[in-house]
Amino acid sequence: MPTYDLVIFDLDGTLIAHREPIWKTLHQHFGSDPERRKQLVMQGLAGTISYDDWFAGDLELLQAAGATRAAIMDVVRTMAPTTNASALVAALHESGCKVAVVSGGIRLILDELLPECRFDAVYINQMFFDAAGNIDGGKATPYDLAAKADALEALAERFGTRPARVAFVGDGNNDHTIMERAGLGIAWGAHAPATLVDIADHHVTSGNMMDLSPLLLPRL
Repeated sequence: MPTYDLVIFDLDGTLIAHREPIWKTLHQHFGSDPERRKQLVMQGLAGTISYDDWFAGDLELLQAAGATRAAIMDVVRTMAPTTNASALVAALHESGCKVAVVSGGIRLILDELLPECRFDAVYINQMFFDAAGNIDGGKATPYDLAAKADALEALAERFGTRPARVAFVGDGNNDHTIMERAGLGIAWGAHAPATLVDIADHHVTSGNMMDLSPLLLPRL
């Protein structure tokens, strides 16, 4: 029997060894309008615009700055998976556990950097491109920020389990609600914010994902 029925991972800074949100990296790389981006972020956090509106605005800023699929992928390919991320995902599946990703990042990063990993569910933002590789809209995840906890509830129901049988591994400021809701919460990395570490059951800083094995996999 698996130790947990479901393990949920964050992406940026957790499965992927890139400590800042991909959105910040892309905006800095392409030089999008910093004042307009700051305004969008503040409006989104204040709730004066919806998450969908923030997402659409962010894509428009990147498009205006000249970001294309090819150029974005050049940035993505400078990143790398966290050590033994794929090995841990495979071991979890072998134990009978379901594995999911819940992230405010972008799906193409997961597909590019962890193509060998099988995930039972992925809740994440998607970017779309036209035939020429230009940004052509996208689909925002309904499960970011405080709504990440809703993703855990939805996934637990989907896989016929309870939140107490779900583990979460994450490292970001948007991971607090899902961390609190999980049966086991693991703050990942030395860069995890202190507020997240305070509510986590464990804090693992080694940088090697197989070091999560004693917490997530059945003991032999």
